[in-house]
Amino acid sequence: MEFTFFILEDDPACRRILGRIIEDERLGEVIGELSDGHGNVIGTIMYHQPDILIVDLLMPGKDGIEIVEQLRIRNYRGKIVMISQVEKKEMVAQAYAAGIEFYINKPINRIEVISVLNNILERLRMERSFEQMRDSLAVLDKVGSLRRGLKTGATKPPDQGTVKERAREILTDLGLIGEPGSHDLVQIILFLHAVPDTEKYLGEYRHLKDLYRAVRDKYLREDDRKSDVRAIEQRVRRAVKQAMDHVAALGIEDYNNPIFERYGPKFFDFNELRLKMKELEQQKQGPAKTRVNIKQFINALYWEIKK
Repeated sequence: MEFTFFILEDDPACRRILGRIIEDERLGEVIGELSDGHGNVIGTIMYHQPDILIVDLLMPGKDGIEIVEQLRIRNYRGKIVMISQVEKKEMVAQAYAAGIEFYINKPINRIEVISVLNNILERLRMERSFEQMRDSLAVLDKVGSLRRGLKTGATKPPDQGTVKERAREILTDLGLIGEPGSHDLVQIILFLHAVPDTEKYLGEYRHLKDLYRAVRDKYLREDDRKSDVRAIEQRVRRAVKQAMDHVAALGIEDYNNPIFERYGPKFFDFNELRLKMKELEQQKQGPAKTRVNIKQFINALYWEIKK
Protein backbone atom coordinates (compact mmCIF):
# COMPACT_ATOMS: atom_id res chain seq x y z
CA MET A 1 0.00 0.00 0.00
CA GLU A 2 1.97 3.02 -1.27
CA PHE A 3 0.83 6.53 -0.45
CA THR A 4 1.31 9.55 -2.68
CA PHE A 5 2.65 13.00 -1.81
CA PHE A 6 2.49 16.41 -3.48
CA ILE A 7 4.81 19.23 -2.37
CA LEU A 8 3.79 22.88 -2.80
CA GLU A 9 6.75 24.99 -1.65
CA ASP A 10 8.56 27.98 -3.15
CA ASP A 11 11.97 27.10 -1.67
CA PRO A 12 13.71 24.50 -3.91
CA ALA A 13 16.04 23.44 -1.09
CA CYS A 14 13.06 22.76 1.15
CA ARG A 15 11.38 20.72 -1.59
CA ARG A 16 14.52 18.63 -2.01
CA ILE A 17 14.79 17.97 1.73
CA LEU A 18 11.15 16.91 1.99
CA GLY A 19 11.40 14.71 -1.08
CA ARG A 20 14.55 13.06 0.24
CA ILE A 21 12.94 12.36 3.63
CA ILE A 22 9.92 10.75 1.97
CA GLU A 23 12.15 8.65 -0.28
CA ASP A 24 14.74 7.66 2.36
CA GLU A 25 12.09 6.64 4.89
CA ARG A 26 10.04 4.85 2.22
CA LEU A 27 6.94 6.78 3.23
CA GLY A 28 5.52 6.88 -0.28
CA GLU A 29 5.99 8.50 -3.68
CA VAL A 30 6.20 12.20 -4.50
CA ILE A 31 3.98 12.48 -7.58
CA GLY A 32 4.19 16.24 -8.10
CA GLU A 33 5.73 19.54 -7.03
CA LEU A 34 4.86 23.21 -7.50
CA SER A 35 6.90 26.26 -6.55
CA ASP A 36 4.12 28.82 -6.08
CA GLY A 37 0.39 29.45 -5.89
CA HIS A 38 0.07 30.96 -9.36
CA GLY A 39 -1.93 29.44 -12.20
CA ASN A 40 -4.26 26.48 -11.91
CA VAL A 41 -2.71 25.14 -8.71
CA ILE A 42 -6.07 23.89 -7.36
CA GLY A 43 -6.88 22.05 -10.58
CA THR A 44 -3.43 20.44 -10.64
CA ILE A 45 -3.76 19.09 -7.11
CA MET A 46 -7.33 17.89 -7.71
CA TYR A 47 -6.13 16.11 -10.85
CA HIS A 48 -3.33 14.26 -9.04
CA GLN A 49 -5.39 13.61 -5.86
CA PRO A 50 -2.37 12.98 -3.61
CA ASP A 51 -2.95 11.22 -0.30
CA ILE A 52 -0.88 13.89 1.46
CA LEU A 53 -0.31 17.50 0.40
CA ILE A 54 2.58 19.41 1.97
CA VAL A 55 2.01 23.13 1.46
CA ASP A 56 3.91 26.25 2.48
CA LEU A 57 1.94 29.00 4.21
CA LEU A 58 3.51 32.00 2.46
CA MET A 59 4.10 31.73 -1.29
CA PRO A 60 3.82 33.91 -4.40
CA GLY A 61 0.26 33.87 -5.73
CA LYS A 62 -2.30 32.16 -3.52
CA ASP A 63 -1.10 31.61 0.04
CA GLY A 64 -1.30 28.24 1.75
CA ILE A 65 -4.47 28.92 3.73
CA GLU A 66 -6.34 30.12 0.64
CA ILE A 67 -5.27 26.98 -1.24
CA VAL A 68 -6.40 24.72 1.61
CA GLU A 69 -9.80 26.45 1.81
CA GLN A 70 -10.38 26.11 -1.93
CA LEU A 71 -9.35 22.45 -1.90
CA ARG A 72 -11.78 21.66 0.92
CA ILE A 73 -14.57 23.44 -0.98
CA ARG A 74 -13.76 21.13 -3.91
CA ASN A 75 -14.05 18.15 -1.51
CA TYR A 76 -10.38 17.22 -1.64
CA ARG A 77 -10.14 14.18 0.66
CA GLY A 78 -6.38 14.04 1.20
CA LYS A 79 -4.49 15.03 4.34
CA ILE A 80 -2.77 18.41 4.40
CA VAL A 81 0.41 19.35 6.26
CA MET A 82 1.39 23.03 6.39
CA ILE A 83 4.98 24.22 6.83
CA SER A 84 6.03 27.79 7.62
CA GLN A 85 8.34 30.08 9.54
CA VAL A 86 5.28 31.93 10.83
CA GLU A 87 4.63 31.14 14.50
CA LYS A 88 1.77 33.54 15.22
CA LYS A 89 -0.98 31.67 17.06
CA GLU A 90 -3.68 33.42 15.03
CA MET A 91 -2.20 32.22 11.73
CA VAL A 92 -1.70 28.69 13.01
CA ALA A 93 -5.30 28.59 14.30
CA GLN A 94 -6.55 29.89 10.94
CA ALA A 95 -4.63 27.14 9.15
CA TYR A 96 -6.19 24.42 11.32
CA ALA A 97 -9.63 25.95 10.84
CA ALA A 98 -9.10 25.80 7.07
CA GLY A 99 -8.60 22.04 7.27
CA ILE A 100 -4.96 21.07 7.78
CA GLU A 101 -3.91 18.04 9.84
CA PHE A 102 -0.56 19.27 11.15
CA TYR A 103 1.52 22.45 11.22
CA ILE A 104 5.33 22.16 11.03
CA ASN A 105 7.59 25.10 11.79
CA LYS A 106 10.64 25.90 9.69
CA PRO A 107 13.53 25.27 9.62
CA ILE A 108 12.60 21.69 8.81
CA ASN A 109 13.44 19.14 11.48
CA ARG A 110 13.87 15.69 9.95
CA ILE A 111 12.69 13.81 13.03
CA GLU A 112 9.58 16.00 13.37
CA VAL A 113 8.68 15.56 9.69
CA ILE A 114 9.07 11.77 9.90
CA SER A 115 6.95 11.63 13.07
CA VAL A 116 4.18 13.80 11.62
CA LEU A 117 4.04 11.93 8.30
CA ASN A 118 4.04 8.52 9.99
CA ASN A 119 1.17 9.68 12.19
CA ILE A 120 -0.84 10.72 9.13
CA LEU A 121 -0.01 7.52 7.27
CA GLU A 122 -1.28 5.51 10.23
CA ARG A 123 -4.59 7.40 10.07
CA LEU A 124 -4.83 6.75 6.34
CA ARG A 125 -4.24 3.04 6.87
CA MET A 126 -6.96 3.00 9.52
CA GLU A 127 -9.41 4.84 7.25
CA ARG A 128 -8.75 2.44 4.38
CA SER A 129 -9.20 -0.48 6.75
CA PHE A 130 -12.56 0.98 7.82
CA GLU A 131 -13.61 1.38 4.18
CA GLN A 132 -12.64 -2.20 3.37
CA MET A 133 -14.57 -3.47 6.39
CA ARG A 134 -17.60 -1.41 5.43
CA ASP A 135 -17.51 -2.73 1.87
CA SER A 136 -17.10 -6.31 3.11
CA LEU A 137 -19.99 -5.91 5.53
CA ALA A 138 -22.18 -4.49 2.78
CA VAL A 139 -21.48 -7.57 0.66
CA LEU A 140 -22.16 -9.89 3.59
CA ASP A 141 -25.42 -8.09 4.35
CA LYS A 142 -26.54 -8.54 0.74
CA VAL A 143 -25.65 -12.23 0.84
CA GLY A 144 -27.45 -12.60 4.16
CA SER A 145 -30.55 -10.87 2.79
CA LEU A 146 -30.54 -13.15 -0.23
CA ARG A 147 -30.26 -16.24 1.94
CA ARG A 148 -33.04 -15.04 4.21
CA GLY A 149 -35.17 -14.43 1.15
CA LEU A 150 -34.58 -17.97 -0.10
CA LYS A 151 -35.41 -19.40 3.30
CA THR A 152 -38.59 -17.39 3.90
CA GLY A 153 -40.91 -19.46 6.04
CA ALA A 154 -38.28 -22.12 6.70
CA THR A 155 -37.32 -20.88 10.14
CA LYS A 156 -39.36 -19.47 12.97
CA PRO A 157 -38.41 -16.19 14.66
CA PRO A 158 -36.48 -16.40 17.94
CA ASP A 159 -38.52 -16.31 21.15
CA GLN A 160 -38.26 -13.60 23.81
CA GLY A 161 -35.82 -15.62 25.91
CA THR A 162 -33.45 -16.13 22.99
CA VAL A 163 -33.62 -12.45 22.02
CA LYS A 164 -32.86 -11.35 25.58
CA GLU A 165 -29.92 -13.74 25.87
CA ARG A 166 -28.49 -12.67 22.52
CA ALA A 167 -28.89 -8.98 23.40
CA ARG A 168 -26.99 -9.48 26.65
CA GLU A 169 -24.19 -11.32 24.83
CA ILE A 170 -23.70 -8.45 22.38
CA LEU A 171 -23.88 -5.79 25.09
CA THR A 172 -21.25 -7.73 27.04
CA ASP A 173 -19.02 -7.69 23.95
CA LEU A 174 -19.53 -3.93 23.86
CA GLY A 175 -18.30 -3.54 27.44
CA LEU A 176 -21.71 -2.81 28.96
CA ILE A 177 -21.97 -5.66 31.45
CA GLY A 178 -23.41 -4.23 34.67
CA GLU A 179 -24.09 -0.84 33.08
CA PRO A 180 -27.60 0.38 34.13
CA GLY A 181 -28.46 1.45 30.60
CA SER A 182 -27.86 -2.06 29.29
CA HIS A 183 -31.07 -3.22 30.99
CA ASP A 184 -33.00 -0.45 29.25
CA LEU A 185 -31.47 -1.42 25.89
CA VAL A 186 -32.53 -5.04 26.37
CA GLN A 187 -36.08 -3.91 27.13
CA ILE A 188 -36.11 -1.73 23.99
CA ILE A 189 -35.03 -4.73 21.90
CA LEU A 190 -37.73 -6.92 23.46
CA PHE A 191 -40.31 -4.24 22.65
CA LEU A 192 -39.13 -4.09 19.02
CA HIS A 193 -39.21 -7.87 18.83
CA ALA A 194 -42.85 -7.84 19.93
CA VAL A 195 -43.92 -5.23 17.36
CA PRO A 196 -45.96 -6.95 14.57
CA ASP A 197 -43.92 -5.41 11.72
CA THR A 198 -40.59 -4.43 13.24
CA GLU A 199 -38.90 -3.56 9.95
CA LYS A 200 -41.69 -1.12 9.07
CA TYR A 201 -41.66 0.33 12.59
CA LEU A 202 -37.89 0.91 12.48
CA GLY A 203 -38.28 2.68 9.17
CA GLU A 204 -41.08 4.94 10.37
CA TYR A 205 -40.48 5.86 14.00
CA ARG A 206 -39.06 9.35 14.34
CA HIS A 207 -38.61 9.92 18.05
CA LEU A 208 -36.58 7.82 20.45
CA LYS A 209 -38.95 8.93 23.18
CA ASP A 210 -41.53 6.55 21.67
CA LEU A 211 -39.23 3.67 22.60
CA TYR A 212 -38.41 5.13 26.00
CA ARG A 213 -42.12 5.54 26.79
CA ALA A 214 -42.76 1.92 25.82
CA VAL A 215 -40.02 0.79 28.22
CA ARG A 216 -41.34 3.04 30.98
CA ASP A 217 -44.84 1.61 30.57
CA LYS A 218 -43.45 -1.91 30.77
CA TYR A 219 -41.63 -1.08 33.99
CA LEU A 220 -44.81 0.35 35.47
CA ARG A 221 -46.87 -2.70 34.46
CA GLU A 222 -44.49 -5.48 35.42
CA ASP A 223 -41.91 -4.21 37.88
CA ASP A 224 -43.79 -1.35 39.48
CA ARG A 225 -40.51 0.57 39.23
CA LYS A 226 -40.62 4.32 39.34
CA SER A 227 -38.80 5.43 36.22
CA ASP A 228 -39.42 8.34 33.91
CA VAL A 229 -38.59 8.81 30.26
CA ARG A 230 -35.81 11.30 30.99
CA ALA A 231 -34.00 8.86 33.29
CA ILE A 232 -34.21 6.07 30.71
CA GLU A 233 -32.93 8.41 28.01
CA GLN A 234 -29.92 9.41 30.11
CA ARG A 235 -29.04 5.82 31.01
CA VAL A 236 -29.22 4.71 27.38
CA ARG A 237 -27.09 7.62 26.18
CA ARG A 238 -24.43 6.92 28.81
CA ALA A 239 -24.42 3.25 27.86
CA VAL A 240 -24.00 3.94 24.14
CA LYS A 241 -21.19 6.41 24.85
CA GLN A 242 -19.47 3.82 27.01
CA ALA A 243 -19.84 1.25 24.23
CA MET A 244 -18.20 3.66 21.76
CA ASP A 245 -15.32 4.25 24.19
CA HIS A 246 -14.86 0.49 24.58
CA VAL A 247 -14.88 -0.28 20.85
CA ALA A 248 -12.61 2.68 20.04
CA ALA A 249 -10.09 1.52 22.66
CA LEU A 250 -10.07 -1.97 21.14
CA GLY A 251 -9.48 -0.47 17.70
CA ILE A 252 -6.51 1.54 18.94
CA GLU A 253 -4.89 -1.61 20.33
CA ASP A 254 -5.60 -3.73 17.26
CA TYR A 255 -7.43 -2.76 14.07
CA ASN A 256 -8.12 -6.46 13.50
CA ASN A 257 -9.78 -6.98 16.87
CA PRO A 258 -12.91 -9.07 16.08
CA ILE A 259 -15.22 -6.96 18.25
CA PHE A 260 -13.92 -3.75 16.67
CA GLU A 261 -14.32 -5.17 13.16
CA ARG A 262 -17.75 -6.64 13.81
CA TYR A 263 -19.48 -3.84 15.67
CA GLY A 264 -17.54 -0.64 14.97
CA PRO A 265 -18.75 0.20 11.43
CA LYS A 266 -22.33 -0.96 12.13
CA PHE A 267 -23.10 0.48 15.53
CA PHE A 268 -21.38 3.86 15.26
CA ASP A 269 -20.90 6.65 12.76
CA PHE A 270 -17.53 6.14 11.07
CA ASN A 271 -16.31 9.71 11.49
CA GLU A 272 -17.40 9.92 15.12
CA LEU A 273 -15.73 6.61 15.98
CA ARG A 274 -12.52 7.78 14.31
CA LEU A 275 -12.69 11.04 16.29
CA LYS A 276 -13.17 9.10 19.53
CA MET A 277 -10.09 7.00 18.74
CA LYS A 278 -8.15 10.20 18.12
CA GLU A 279 -9.32 11.62 21.48
CA LEU A 280 -8.26 8.47 23.30
CA GLU A 281 -4.89 8.37 21.56
CA GLN A 282 -4.19 11.97 22.53
CA GLN A 283 -5.60 11.38 26.03
CA LYS A 284 -7.65 14.56 25.84
CA GLN A 285 -9.20 15.75 29.07
CA GLY A 286 -12.53 17.52 29.48
CA PRO A 287 -15.89 16.98 27.77
CA ALA A 288 -15.79 14.65 24.76
CA LYS A 289 -16.47 16.22 21.37
CA THR A 290 -17.77 13.01 19.84
CA ARG A 291 -21.48 12.42 19.35
CA VAL A 292 -23.36 9.14 19.44
CA ASN A 293 -26.27 8.21 17.18
CA ILE A 294 -28.63 6.37 19.53
CA LYS A 295 -31.05 5.41 16.78
CA GLN A 296 -28.27 3.87 14.67
CA PHE A 297 -27.03 1.92 17.69
CA ILE A 298 -30.48 0.53 18.52
CA ASN A 299 -31.24 -0.40 14.91
CA ALA A 300 -27.86 -2.10 14.53
CA LEU A 301 -28.31 -3.98 17.81
CA TYR A 302 -31.73 -5.24 16.76
CA TRP A 303 -30.59 -6.49 13.35
CA GLU A 304 -27.45 -8.05 14.81
CA ILE A 305 -29.65 -10.08 17.16
CA LYS A 306 -31.98 -11.10 14.33
CA LYS A 307 -29.17 -12.64 12.27
